[in-house]
Amino acid sequence: MTQVQAPDTMQIRARIHPRALDHMPLFFDATTPTVFSELIQNARRAGASRVDITIEPADSSVGNETLKVTVQDNGHGITDPSVVLSFGQSAWGEDVARRERAAGMGIACLARRGCSISSRAEAPRTRHATGWRMTLGPDHFLGKTVATAVSDKTAPSPFGTCVTFHATESSSMLRSVVTNASRYAPLQVSFNGTELARREFLETALHREEWNGVTLGVIKSRHPFYRQPDLSFHGVTLNVCLPHVKSLNGEIWTVRADMVDCRELELVLPARKEAVENAFLRELRHEARLAIYRALEPTDPPPRFAYEDHVRAANAGIDLPAPPVALRRWRPRTADVHEWRGDTELENLGPDSIIVEYDADPPDTQTFFRTARRAKLAPNLFEADRRLAGYAWYDKLPRLTDVNTHIEIDGVPYTERELRRQFRAARYGDDDFGPRDRATRIVTTVSVARPDGTQDTNRYMADIAFLDKEFDLPSDTPSFVTAGSDISADELAQLLRRAYFCPSDDSEADSYESQSDQFDDAALHVALKHVASAEEAIRTAIAQVVRREIQQLIPRDRHADITISSNRIDITLGGPLKAETGVRFP
Repeated sequence: MTQVQAPDTMQIRARIHPRALDHMPLFFDATTPTVFSELIQNARRAGASRVDITIEPADSSVGNETLKVTVQDNGHGITDPSVVLSFGQSAWGEDVARRERAAGMGIACLARRGCSISSRAEAPRTRHATGWRMTLGPDHFLGKTVATAVSDKTAPSPFGTCVTFHATESSSMLRSVVTNASRYAPLQVSFNGTELARREFLETALHREEWNGVTLGVIKSRHPFYRQPDLSFHGVTLNVCLPHVKSLNGEIWTVRADMVDCRELELVLPARKEAVENAFLRELRHEARLAIYRALEPTDPPPRFAYEDHVRAANAGIDLPAPPVALRRWRPRTADVHEWRGDTELENLGPDSIIVEYDADPPDTQTFFRTARRAKLAPNLFEADRRLAGYAWYDKLPRLTDVNTHIEIDGVPYTERELRRQFRAARYGDDDFGPRDRATRIVTTVSVARPDGTQDTNRYMADIAFLDKEFDLPSDTPSFVTAGSDISADELAQLLRRAYFCPSDDSEADSYESQSDQFDDAALHVALKHVASAEEAIRTAIAQVVRREIQQLIPRDRHADITISSNRIDITLGGPLKAETGVRFP
């Protein structure tokens, strides 16, 4: 084999290989949204003020389920038919080419479908009053077959362009696609004679400003535009991930950008469905964020901003006020996230206020919250909000960082970890350690970090401690209640629920109501064992069954007296019914 020696130097110029035409159908996705979008944009560039789209059944030779689609505009028309198949070349004026980087490939969106094009140019663009028509199939777009343009007296008059193609979608689907494609277009579009409603891309903007050929509109929104269009390129919408700002109150402000005359923002050709990540796009995002700050600077009352936003705005010369010295009161989370309801109102801070940075599971935080309320500490506890870190007033607040519990049983002190280990060993038969009815004493130790680097340790007397951290039925939950506790069985059952009830959403699980009832029964059973006498436990258990199984059978305006003995149940219904009925078991 003869080897070709590469020259020392070689000059090479970029070129388009003829085989590139073989891939022409792949330049566009050929879906009807793309086709209508491209044809409407071509009409706009041609100076059209309207586009009329009609559909009708195609002749039987095409297919019974095929519709004939006609898209006609009143633009200045196409003077030279050859530019239709000269990809990369266009007849747009210099102004359009400069502003939009026109690619001259829009008609390629019909490369797979084929089409018929008829056009008449506006005088004085042409000396001929007669228009022309050309029918194109896939082979014409691939360069395999020569296309022929013929004179056409029926071409749009006095000037304009008409494109006809076939579609297999339903008429309702086509109408929906056209409606979406024309929603923000700067020209009127009709469908089968009905003019479609148009909207302004920035119609809901609370504040607008011009920047480098782009109009920025600040919009208050319920959600960020993560997937929604936030940029309009003369009616073609896409998402370029413009920023959003969220206040500490949960309000969200986003930005939309409407292209006016901006060459620096580059969109991926030919379909322009995404933006090129360049320095200008990054600068646009930066300016969009500042536009939000400028829009919100004069509002009264001003939103509460994170410190990060405050600094960004200040660096740009925008004065956003610092948030007031107020936080939300701390409340422990519940095991069931659907039941947790945090305070939404802000409260002013006092001299003894403490930020809670203690992060633990509900069994720990629920019992600590009870202890904090008994010790009158709860009113001083506030939710931490790290978005405020940096503001002087927030950084000066002490932080509650840790909570530890020690339990004394029969004069022997234990940590929670030691007791948990012994209970686990007893559960698996490695130890004879078992739960006691009451603890002698429960001490909760709270660690508070001060801004000056010192740390305080405070001890509070508690009356409840839960050792098991798993969210499950509480029948085997190792719990401790001190001998002097005044908690009732119902209160303890509710505390168990907040600490442990976490319903399963598995497809084979019982309904939420069934899981809730089962848990409440088990929680009350555990609570009765801890805090009730034997007689009270029996009464409560019976009342629980009656409430769940019998109470709904008694009319609302009646009452019932039930007497139960070993072999007989006597029921007396009060109200209009005076008869007494006895039910005897065999």
